[in-house]
Amino acid sequence: MTAGDYAPLRQRLAESLAARGLFTEPWLRAAFDRVPRHLFVPETVWTFREGRWRPLRRADAPRQWAELVYHRDDALVTQVDDGAVAADGSGLVPTSSISSPAAALNMLASLAPQPGDRTLEIGTGTGYNAALLCHRVGGDSVTTVEVDRSLADRARTVLRQAGYTPEVICADGERGLPERAPYDRMISTASVRRVPAAWLEQTRAGGEIVTPWLPNDQALGLLWLRKGAAGSARGWFHSGETFMALRGQRRPRPDVAALWSATRDRAEETGEKPDLSALASVHARFALAAALPGVSCMRQGAAGEWFFLSADHTSWAWVRQGAAQRFGARDLLRDVEDALRWWSSVGRPPLTDFGMSVAPDGRHTLWLGSPSGPAWALPPC
Repeated sequence: MTAGDYAPLRQRLAESLAARGLFTEPWLRAAFDRVPRHLFVPETVWTFREGRWRPLRRADAPRQWAELVYHRDDALVTQVDDGAVAADGSGLVPTSSISSPAAALNMLASLAPQPGDRTLEIGTGTGYNAALLCHRVGGDSVTTVEVDRSLADRARTVLRQAGYTPEVICADGERGLPERAPYDRMISTASVRRVPAAWLEQTRAGGEIVTPWLPNDQALGLLWLRKGAAGSARGWFHSGETFMALRGQRRPRPDVAALWSATRDRAEETGEKPDLSALASVHARFALAAALPGVSCMRQGAAGEWFFLSADHTSWAWVRQGAAQRFGARDLLRDVEDALRWWSSVGRPPLTDFGMSVAPDGRHTLWLGSPSGPAWALPPC
């Protein structure tokens, strides 16, 4: 496909995003129109087929590759297993992607950068988001950090070829980049379980941080924070977005089969299966993460099947089609039911009714409605 062949796809995508009201500011539409998304996507992307992530090369399927690049809602996986793929060329775990256009626009709208704002991006990835930032604040004002050297090198090259000049640094973004601080704006394209202390320290008073939050493998929210004069930060969840976890905050997915094998003989089968239909709602899953901090919530098996695991991995509950079982000192079935009943009793608030406060000493407090409303202290990672 030639450059002209991408124009209809870009136009179709722009019209769809506009119809959904995602160009909330004129500069967002201008940046989207100016930055060709396909220039930043590598020749090989990854799609999930037959239980594995498998490569799809532009040379082999140019039209399919282009359709994936310009899909409205789906992120596109650009790396698996940190680049160490299996002998057959397949992979198990996505480790880098280019965000969906909708997610990228939501994040930039929440960040609301102004021309000239000193901006730090955590997670360069392909460089596409950095290019959008450069269009708004200017290339000299953008620093973008990527922990994977191969991704950083490629992004630096592509950004220069596209005419953008941010500083691209290979470093651990969880530590920020103190030598260029303080920042007016900080944005992370990787989810966090806790906001790193370095981010707070390196943002100026009155500056803003936008990052996805992923506390329990199911809840998700885009967190906007503003730093106060005393060094703490407070803000609201703006929308439901999900991203891969920051590498330093990754948590291996629990081996449910191994837990079951080791404890099933001591598990208790309950007489009545709880009604967990509310968990079909992203807002209910968010409320569950608030009410049960540290508890993992995982889809398991068929639709409507859930596995819950305590933070110390000593108690679990498994709700399946035919039965519900629990193990350990903590009754997670009761806790989950109580949390969902609470959420219903307060009017089933959306995730955007929740906010978070982060103290300089690392304390994180999630709250509903206002900091003086119902609140929950978040446990350490």
